[in-house]
Parts: sequence; C-alpha cells; structure tokens
Amino acid sequence: MTDPQLPARPQRTVATDRNPARPHPLAWKTYSDMALSVWYSLLSKEPEEEEVQRFLELHPAMIPGGSGDIGPGGHHGSDMGAVFRRPRLIGSGRMFEPDFMWITRSSGLVTPILIEIEKPAKRWFKKDGRPTSDFTEARDQLNDWRSWFARDSNQSMFRETFLFLNDKYKNRPLEPQYVLIYGRESEFDRGNGHTHPDELRYKRDQQRAKDETFMTFDSLRPRYDHGNSLTLTMTSHGPKIHAFSPTYGTSSFIGEGALILDDPQPALSRSVMMSDERRAYLAKRWNFWKEEERRINANPNTMFFRDSGIE
Repeated sequence: MTDPQLPARPQRTVATDRNPARPHPLAWKTYSDMALSVWYSLLSKEPEEEEVQRFLELHPAMIPGGSGDIGPGGHHGSDMGAVFRRPRLIGSGRMFEPDFMWITRSSGLVTPILIEIEKPAKRWFKKDGRPTSDFTEARDQLNDWRSWFARDSNQSMFRETFLFLNDKYKNRPLEPQYVLIYGRESEFDRGNGHTHPDELRYKRDQQRAKDETFMTFDSLRPRYDHGNSLTLTMTSHGPKIHAFSPTYGTSSFIGEGALILDDPQPALSRSVMMSDERRAYLAKRWNFWKEEERRINANPNTMFFRDSGIE
C-alpha cells in the first residue's frame, strides 16, 4: 500500500513507434517463402558446410532451439532473441566451438542449445546399414560438449561469459541440449541406396540420448517465433551483433541489450532481405532505445511503463 504522506512517484510511459508510414519489414509469409526458395536452391547444389553456416547466420529464424522447441523448457526464449555463431567453450580441458548456440530460459532452468552442422551431402549409413564414419564423428562432438559441461568450473565460466543479461539467471541450473543437423531426408527414400530405409531411420532415431536431437537439413524452415532474432559473435570484448533476422523489429525492451551490443550499423549492413530505408530506421530506433535506457537508469525514482509492440 502506498503511504499517503509520501509524494507520488513521477510516472512515464516509454512508447513504441506506431506510425503506419514507418518502413516495415517483409511480411512473414513473403519472407518465409523467399528464404525457403533460396535454402532449397542452396541444398540442391550440395554446398560445403561453410556455405550453409553463412546462410544460417543471416537467417537465425531457421536455426532450431530458440523458443523452447528443443529441450525441457526455454519458453522464455533467449536474451535479445540472440543465437551465437561459433561460440568458443573455453575452460578446463579442450576448447570446443559449436556452430551455433542459443541460450534459452525458463522459470527454473537455463538451457544452452548447442548445434553442430555438417556438409549436407554426408550420409547417415553405409549400404550395409552400419553408421558412416562421418556420422559417428559428428555425433561424437556432442559427447565432447557434454563432457565439457560436466565440469563445474566450466559451467561457472559459461555463466560469466554468455549470460550477459539478467543476472538473476546466473545461479539457475544449466541443462544443456545438443543438436546434430546432418544429411538429407532423401537418403531414406526407397531406391536411394538402402534396402530397408524405414528400419534405418528408426535405428538412427534410437541412437539419440535424452538430451540430443537429430535433424536433417530438409527439416529446417523459418519459425515465426524466431522471427525477431539476431546472430551474435562473442569476442574478447563481449558480444557483438553479426546480423539481424530480415524480419527483426525493435521494441521498448531492447534498451539494456542495446547498451551492451552497441553499434548495430555493421550488422545491419550485413543483413539481407531488408530495404535501405528499413536498415536506416532500425539503426535510428536502436539508438533511440539505447538512450531511453540511459534515461531510465539515470532516474531511479521515476516509474517507467514500457509499451508493448514491435516496430
């Protein structure tokens, strides 16, 4: 209850831009159709792993794991909707570098989602039904990451390095999940090299540990709930933005992260399927919310109400 003898605290609403004339991103269906067209064209050319990596870095909505779709929770999503590209796991023992990593949160857990990709043309099984050496080696990388997280000192290092927002989550248990994106679904079509493809698909799925997910490249598609995402690179000076999702929009809740991530311009220049007007608008609004956060921090006695909505 408010003490009637005390003066009321000043209040201020931090409002989002609702001007219908502002530059808008691509409509979601338009983006999804365009992204899938480019994706399937890329896969048809049997690309190298590096080409696939570059594509996904620019289309984080296609990377699974960012919204509780993998693992025991994570329905709070990741801070800033961010997925890390090639994060370095440095601590006791060997250093490892997954291809991608989300860090999702729920009420009681922090769930790192570590993702390994391989050249899409690699096959799961040999003609005799035994796993290929490529699959065995790729799957073993998940074991490497699991052993890294098994060390308490490494978990502490992970928290200090990658949980750059929301200190309240730093003491919550880590429950990592490991994802292997490998091969093409066509390997399990009849007439494509295996006498009993359905049995081999079942055999593949039975090899997964409870904290593992296996996916083919054909199963990737833009997820609407990942649409407001961005790709980060963790540097020695902290996280930096690599690229924004083509459908990214700013909001009144990005200020704290914007102060840490700083200048969005290099990442906006790298981002695809955006008009120059949209890039300029996002840069302007990003810096606006950064300054708003500074004002909020400088006025602890003022009650700020954040307007919802994506710009």
